[in-house]
Amino acid sequence: MTITYTYTATPTNIVPYNMSTQQRDIIQGIAWTITGTKDGKSTALGGSLDFDITNGVSDSFVAITDLTTDNLQAWMEARVGIERLTEMKENIEATIDSLPDDYTVAP
Repeated sequence: MTITYTYTATPTNIVPYNMSTQQRDIIQGIAWTITGTKDGKSTALGGSLDFDITNGVSDSFVAITDLTTDNLQAWMEARVGIERLTEMKENIEATIDSLPDDYTVAP
């Protein structure tokens, strides 16, 4: 069966106002996970990212009211890198493949 991957990303730190740039609600950090699911089994890997917003955000600023999960995923992919994300996906699939057929997550 084919493995499917689901990304989640959540802002972890929002700075209300940057006086030098007069930008509001700047996302300074995000937590993210990649969950792989195959044959009814799943596992996840993830991390967190912090952004240097000392001088505000340049051309990539997105108002928090316009923010989408696609924005967060794109920022994560840009920072983590496709090569590292591919390694993580391979690790997720190897972990799932190593689980016994009767594997279930305990509640």
